[in-house]
Formats: sequence, structure tokens, C-alpha cells
Amino acid sequence: MIDIDNLRRELNEIATDVNPVDLRERALATSHRIRVRRTAATTVAGLAVATVALSTAAALGTDRTPAPPAVTPGPAIPSPTQLPTERPDSQPDLGPFKSATITVPTWGTAAAAAACPKGRVTLNAGGQSSGGRRLVNVLSYVAVDVDHDGAEDYVAHLMCGEGPEAGGSQVVAFRRDGQTLVPIGRIVGTQDGIRMMDHVEGRTGGRVAILVAKEYTDGGEETVPNQWRTYAWRHGQFQQVDGPTTFPAKSPAALLSAAVSTLVFRPVGSGFTGQMTVTVRNDGDLDVARLRVLLILPGQVRPTGDGWAGCTVRPGDDPSANQTALVCAVAGPRAQSRVSIPFTFVAADKPVPLDDPVTLGNHYVSISQQAPFGGQVTINEPEAVIPVSVQ
Repeated sequence: MIDIDNLRRELNEIATDVNPVDLRERALATSHRIRVRRTAATTVAGLAVATVALSTAAALGTDRTPAPPAVTPGPAIPSPTQLPTERPDSQPDLGPFKSATITVPTWGTAAAAAACPKGRVTLNAGGQSSGGRRLVNVLSYVAVDVDHDGAEDYVAHLMCGEGPEAGGSQVVAFRRDGQTLVPIGRIVGTQDGIRMMDHVEGRTGGRVAILVAKEYTDGGEETVPNQWRTYAWRHGQFQQVDGPTTFPAKSPAALLSAAVSTLVFRPVGSGFTGQMTVTVRNDGDLDVARLRVLLILPGQVRPTGDGWAGCTVRPGDDPSANQTALVCAVAGPRAQSRVSIPFTFVAADKPVPLDDPVTLGNHYVSISQQAPFGGQVTINEPEAVIPVSVQ
């Protein structure tokens, strides 16, 4: 049996030991614990979502097709090289001989004396004809003090008629006397056994050098045996003072031939570029100082690059020919050797060569000797077709 009084006493003691409880504070504490749990759960969920998103993006990035590389533009077509225009051949400057009165020495032979004027002759634009006689022409002249009197004299190359069948030619020195040119003396002429003279030069010391030839030719004095002979005024007459006095039985000569590689064009940018090489052989026993190279090319072709020193553009006589003509002065080959000259071109349009077996079409090379001359030069193959290829 429970003792009621003891039980009540014990319960009072327990109640006395228990602190009062504030229900509002307990509710706030409970609410705070709930918010902490929710925030932690939300953070964990967010991290999980971010991890999934990153994994998905990585997966998508792995499957994405790579972007094409940036296109690098190809090389641009080179610009054409601008060359000067070739100066056209013109009549020689006759200076004091253009409209002067001169005294012409005798032409030597009886036939020439009968056909060619001599004595006082008045020139009209460098020539004179009278009484059915042949025309006297002044082909060229140089100014040099041949008699050492301190005054300039004039050395003229005179020709009677034209060609070897005419009265011949002679080189005569004149001094001025008022408006008249009085002869100092004849230096040399065809009556001295010289068949041809084309070049006269003044040298130091009042000397005169003349390129004389053993034979006559319409192809130019350089194509036949020739040699320089130098003359001076001594003891009242002109005497040879330098150079050979006779022609050997076999004169040294250069023997030239030309060959050309294929002109290969390749597309570059919006046009085409091409290269070729001209090779000139000298199989003779005489050096050639200078050469003239004539290039005839399709009209679309232009020079380019830096290797065009000494070259000019030749104006076309026929605009409908659709050609480009270039003329270059280059070093010639020594005896028993060769020279190779590279050329680079550009074309805005595809080059179209024309073939013509008679005129060599519109793509060929031609070579000739360039002054100064100094011996016979024979060119067996002066022209060669330029093969043109477009790749």
C-alpha cells in the first residue's frame, strides 16, 4: 500500500528541483534547427545539380564537332615590273653637217670619180645630189681636235650612193672656216682596200678609231671579219698608230646559238606567274661583250621581279597582234662558254600562245650582238620558239 503522504512529499521535492521551461524560446530553437537542416539539404542538392550540369556539359563538349580552322589567304599575285619604253631608232644628229658646205675629196677610182660628187658640195639635211650623180650622205660624225690646234674638228663618215656597187665610203676630217668645212685630210676609205666601215669613235690625244671590215654585208659589220684601227694626224697626214694592219687568213669569230626553256605558268592568287631561262652558247674563239635579247610573248604576259635591269618595252606596231615585246641588254658569253639569263613573268589572265611556223607566233626569243663591237660574230640560231605551258 502506497503511502500517500510520502508520495506527495517526494513529488513536491521533484517539482522543486525542475527549472521553469520557456515554451517560446523552445519554439524558436526548434525553428532554427529546422532552417539549418533545410539550408544544408539545399546546398547539397545544388552541388549535386551543378555536378550533373558540368558532367552533361563535358559530355556535350566531347561530342561537339570541332570548329573548322581559320582560312589563311594564299599568296597574292605579284605586281608587274614597270620598264621604260625603248627609244625608237632615229636619224643620226648631223650637227654641223646638216646644212653645210663641205669640200669632198676624190673617191679614188675612175668609176667612182665619174659617179660621185667631189669638191665643194652643199648638203641638204645631210645629203646632196647634183647633175645625175649619186647622193653623198653623211652617215655619222664625231668631234675631236685631230690637229691639236685647240679647236674642235669634225670627222665625218661619207658615203657615195648605197651598197658595195656604189662609189664607196671614206672617213674625212674637217675644220671649220666660217660657214664652210674645209678638209684636213682623208683618214681611210674603201679605196684603201677596206670593204666596209660602220663605226667611228674619237679617242684621247686627237686620235680616231674606225671599225673596218674585210667584207661587205647588209647584215651589219659585226657579222663579217672586222677589226678596230686607230689613226692620228702626223707630219701633215693621217697615219695608223694602233690596231692590226691586215686581216688574217682566218679571223677569230664568235659562234652563237640560243636555246630557251619552257615558260611554265602556275596559278598564284588571282593570276599566274611563270619562269624561263634563255641560254646563249658561244662555240667560237672570240669573246662577246654584250648581247641584245628580244623576247616576244603573249599579250597577257608582263615582266615581274627585280631581274630586269637594262630592259625596255618595245611599243607594238600592230595593236591587234596581242604581243608583249621586251628588249634586254645583257653580258655576252666568253669563247667556249655560255650564259644563262633567267626571266620571271606575271599574267592576270591565262596566257594563250599563238603558233605560226612562219612568224614564230607570239612567243619567241631572238638574239643579236650589242655594241661595243669587236670582231666577227656569227649567229647560227638567232631565234628560238618559247614553249609555253600552264599548269
